[in-house]
Amino acid sequence: MIRLTQVSKSFDNGYSYAVKDLSLRVEPGETLVLLGSSDCGKTTTLKMINRLMEPTAGTIEVGGEDIMTQDPVLLRRKIGYLFQGIGLFPHMTVGQNVGVVPRLLGWSIQKRKERVH
Repeated sequence: MIRLTQVSKSFDNGYSYAVKDLSLRVEPGETLVLLGSSDCGKTTTLKMINRLMEPTAGTIEVGGEDIMTQDPVLLRRKIGYLFQGIGLFPHMTVGQNVGVVPRLLGWSIQKRKERVH
């Protein structure tokens, strides 16, 4: 489960916001699409969830735990996340890209196949 509660991100001490007061909840097995125009906060939101950026305000929980209490590297290893375009390995399929971190973590082939599916 991923839960954002009144999450905001400002890069200029609150003069303007890339994300402001965003609240949402994603249940296990559920799919969520962040859809919007360029510069509306989609990427900023995803980067806050995996602590590539830290929120200015609000709370983000992954698996019922506040992300700010978790080691960022270990947090990222628990989250399936693929960048568009440049962040993908071009010589690999989408499934192989999805399976990179589970493979690095030593997951069995069967468990990786289930995750990719």
